[in-house]
Amino acid sequence: MGRKKRKNDAPLEDVLSAASMLELAGNRYYWRGNEYFEDKAVTSLKDIDGVITGKVQGTRPYKVQLWIEDGELEHECSCPLGEEYEFCKHCVAVGLAWLSRDKKAPLAEAGKNASNSIGEKDVRDFLIGKSKEALVEMLLEQCEEDDRLNRRLLAMTAKTSRDKLDLSVWKDALEEAAWSDDFVDWRHMPDYSSGIHEVVDSIEELLHEGHAEAVIEITEHGLAVIERAMEQVDDSGGDMGMLMEQLQEIHLKACRKAMPEPVPLAERLFAWELRTDWDTFYHAAETYADVLGDIGLVRYRKLTEEAWAKIKVLEPGEQDANRYDSKRFRITSMMESLAKTSGNVEELVAIKSRDLSRQFHFLEIAEIYQKDGQDDTALEWAERGWKAFPEKNGDTRLREFIAHSYHRRYRHDEAMLLTWTAFTERVSFEMVKTLAEHAKLAKAWPEWREKALSYIREQISASKQNQTKRRGWDYSSHGDHSILVQVFLWEKDMEAAWSEAREGGCSGPLWLELAGLREKTDPHNSVQIYREHIRHLLKHADKRNYEEAVKYLAKIKKLLSAMGKVHDFPAIVAGVRNEHRRKRNLMALLDRKKW
Repeated sequence: MGRKKRKNDAPLEDVLSAASMLELAGNRYYWRGNEYFEDKAVTSLKDIDGVITGKVQGTRPYKVQLWIEDGELEHECSCPLGEEYEFCKHCVAVGLAWLSRDKKAPLAEAGKNASNSIGEKDVRDFLIGKSKEALVEMLLEQCEEDDRLNRRLLAMTAKTSRDKLDLSVWKDALEEAAWSDDFVDWRHMPDYSSGIHEVVDSIEELLHEGHAEAVIEITEHGLAVIERAMEQVDDSGGDMGMLMEQLQEIHLKACRKAMPEPVPLAERLFAWELRTDWDTFYHAAETYADVLGDIGLVRYRKLTEEAWAKIKVLEPGEQDANRYDSKRFRITSMMESLAKTSGNVEELVAIKSRDLSRQFHFLEIAEIYQKDGQDDTALEWAERGWKAFPEKNGDTRLREFIAHSYHRRYRHDEAMLLTWTAFTERVSFEMVKTLAEHAKLAKAWPEWREKALSYIREQISASKQNQTKRRGWDYSSHGDHSILVQVFLWEKDMEAAWSEAREGGCSGPLWLELAGLREKTDPHNSVQIYREHIRHLLKHADKRNYEEAVKYLAKIKKLLSAMGKVHDFPAIVAGVRNEHRRKRNLMALLDRKKW
């Protein structure tokens, strides 16, 4: 609530509306705010000099202010989102409450009807008149109902009443804030996580006040608490993930200030990183290198290597390769982190070489050597990986790495042979483009283009031998000319694409693309394609199909008008109605259209 409000330059009624709030908040927060409004969670609604204020009761009360500044709706809320100047659900709730107010009984304005309207100034004056003992009793009474206030006061007391901090206060506060007797869904996550945020922020204050050593212990406890809590919440919004990141940042800062014993710290980081399912202390060897120092890193490395020695070596085609092993993944990641810290390329390759069960792993090693400037060694590993898996349709990424390596060495024939083999194993439009990319590097695209088109036609012909030849607006794509249509459209040869479609048929989306491109030059055939598309859509009783069919009817009318044949349109609509008269939702859509 820190921004200064300037005098309104427009009435609130001119700017504040359900539509404007939906645009500011988005669907998610707008409808959450609507739920708060309908649950009558908005209280203390006031209009003071054009600034609307109100409170929204969630897991705690949040204060909201809305006003107009420079013709725009401005807003503030005391919730975590509001502190980031987001138009949150609480702002929506207050806005909806203001819009629904009884206009015959306007909200109290400052300085008016003072005897009937109690404001913040009145409450302040009342409290100033109370004795210290009375205020203490009121605060303690409120603590019995407000867990967050109670935790805050306990933390403040713990920092001031003793020479040594009572760490249990913050640990208990974390446990209480994260506790829930039921699963926390996405609707309640902002309120739930904000309670934990308050405790974490107070822990960060401890760090700034010189309690770095205590903060290390508290943050590690907090991370354990949040990891447990992650099992009972919907964190699709990422609130808990951000809390874990914040705690880890505080932990690292505390370690850099306190410089704890490196060996015990290394042991804790190792144990945590190996067991966690949440990437807690991920790549600790890199992140904490300056804190661990040589002694801590030696201990961390020893523990990691002992665990690594128990990991099975996987060769190409190994049966276990398709099973995900979380422990293997984590220990591998930890070993890689150590190798990166040392900067030893061969050490990193030795780690990667423990799992050669997939072609992609050979590619990773090849890329490591390439990045290190060892191009020949990189190519050797890539070729080795390609040969280790003789089956067709190898890893595309590895194949591309090898082909581009050949081009850089002017071994264009080998690059083209590799690419052509892949093309013939899986003929597709994407492979045509890949072939073109490599042929252009070899400055030989015209020859390879003709070869590719001839091969495609041979494949189409073979596919059609046992099928009825398709002509006209055929929507199937088995044995048709779709790939040729795609190639010619890609080359911007419209007539060739159209000719292929007419000769051998193509997929429905391609027919529609052709129709759209030919609306001005060949509206008659565009109309025929759209009519066929409508027939295809209406084979299925589906609201979205009905809506799309009506959209294409509108396209047909526009084209007929341009052709001077708009008088043909009613008959087309009548035909659709007659054929699908039992589809009541479709009939209703047609009835609403004013053709």
